Amino acid sequence: MKQQTLKDLTTRVDQHLRNARFIGKLSVDVAQKKIQQFCATSHRTSENVSDLPKETVEPSFDLPIENYDALTAREIVAALKGCSATQLLVIFNYENTHRQRRTILKAASPSDE
Repeated sequence: MKQQTLKDLTTRVDQHLRNARFIGKLSVDVAQKKIQQFCATSHRTSENVSDLPKETVEPSFDLPIENYDALTAREIVAALKGCSATQLLVIFNYENTHRQRRTILKAASPSDE
């Protein structure tokens, strides 16, 4: 068996890394698409949602406030002071479709600008 040079070995390792990154990204993209499709076709009634345990916390993605779902309404309202109008709208929409806490909705409301 022929011994490989360091350059050949490095080239092969780089190619394997590129392939692994591509496959990983593809897997994440497919999973995100399936989740979006599931959410779009899922028609939970408010009765079903209220049957969920109170400890269940949906993860908050792409929100400008870190650990949003773990914060109290008071903490979130305080953090809103540093948000732009676009960020406030994102938070308003997220809160409106999830927990619907009035204090946060009022503080993040686009009409309060």
